[in-house]
Amino acid sequence: MRRMDAGQLWGPVTGRSRRRWAVLIALVAVALAGCSGGGNTPTPINQAANENGSGGTQAADPGGSGGKASAPVVPPAQLAVLPANGARGISPTAPITVRAAAGTLTAVSVRTPAGKQVQGTLSADHTQWTSKEVLGYSKTYAVTATATNPAGQPTKKSSTFSTVTPVTFTMPYLFPGPDLKSVGIGQPITVHFDEAIQDKATAEKALKVTASPPTVGAWYWFDSQNVHWRPKGYWKPGTHVTVSAKVYGVNVGGGIYGQQDASSSFTIGPSRIFTINDNTHSGVVKVNGKTVRTIKVSMGRGGKITVNGKTIYFTTYSGPHVVQEKYAVKKMSSASYGLPVDDPLGYEEDIPLAVRISASGEFVHAASWSVAQQGVRNVSHGCVNISPANADWFYHNFTYGDIVDIKNTGASLPRSDKYGDWMVPWSEWLAGSALR
Repeated sequence: MRRMDAGQLWGPVTGRSRRRWAVLIALVAVALAGCSGGGNTPTPINQAANENGSGGTQAADPGGSGGKASAPVVPPAQLAVLPANGARGISPTAPITVRAAAGTLTAVSVRTPAGKQVQGTLSADHTQWTSKEVLGYSKTYAVTATATNPAGQPTKKSSTFSTVTPVTFTMPYLFPGPDLKSVGIGQPITVHFDEAIQDKATAEKALKVTASPPTVGAWYWFDSQNVHWRPKGYWKPGTHVTVSAKVYGVNVGGGIYGQQDASSSFTIGPSRIFTINDNTHSGVVKVNGKTVRTIKVSMGRGGKITVNGKTIYFTTYSGPHVVQEKYAVKKMSSASYGLPVDDPLGYEEDIPLAVRISASGEFVHAASWSVAQQGVRNVSHGCVNISPANADWFYHNFTYGDIVDIKNTGASLPRSDKYGDWMVPWSEWLAGSALR
């Protein structure tokens, strides 16, 4: 084949050939421009906008980081405090809580104006602080807290609140109290408030009895200041009992708040019951169901007299009595119930080995002067007379909460007597609760 040169390939340079060369040169220029861009990817739209028509091929760097991406923004930690800032009338038992979100707590302080620090506990993840002590009445508290986000940036918050100012306080007095560790099977639990309670239901909710083994029982309000708890039947010997009155911070009505909490624990001792039958003028003592002693007695002579307009009865009450007090020697006077000492039936004497069994003035005690009548007839003003030997045994073996159950005297122990609890039928007792 004959070799051709360029002129031969394209032919003679004519007007038409010049146009062909121009097209070829333009195509080559476009191809070269594509190669100089390092590839065939088009420039992004936003890149062109950022270049502001400068013709450059690199996007602008608004952060001035030399082309590197900006670090993500870390939100600040958030703090929430309860009670809220400015809150008033807060119960002193309401917990203070400080919570952190999007971070962790690094400092919490709760102080009184006097500078006393309130103690608290921090959750394991350091996101919640909770006070662990009760506050005071009529006090203002200042809360300051700091939380830090993951970037180490702190957030701080401060607030103040104040606790309630009561109209007055009431104190609950418990019996059995903390000093009495063992009582008998008939002992009721009593709570005496030194102010009249307007909201009995709220007060009763603050009272709790725990018994082991579990024991069925209930509260009964005798009046606005006295509420008792007793089992349906006598306590089981060996039962462990705890009673608490958590009234601090509780409004029991009319702006009256509990002054402080109270509690006690005790154990129920052996079953000791002295059952007296007025028909036979004698009684039988049983301990844990076993007869251990028979005792002759002389009780109230019966009848009545009127002195200065007051009627005085001389009959011993029937019904379950609860041992309440013990005296090695007790001064007794008929004047205590309205009968003058100088009356023919009056008296004032020191009585040995006296065990109180009612608030009405009934005692089981030694009576050497009536031994001949004991087991035969009644000659006392209402007490249970027994011989000195029997009185010594009874005094040293019976204790608080033990039962003296008197029968057939013709008069019943008033339920309003200090421990007349066992005179109230169970169905009626249940109705005496403020929560029924």
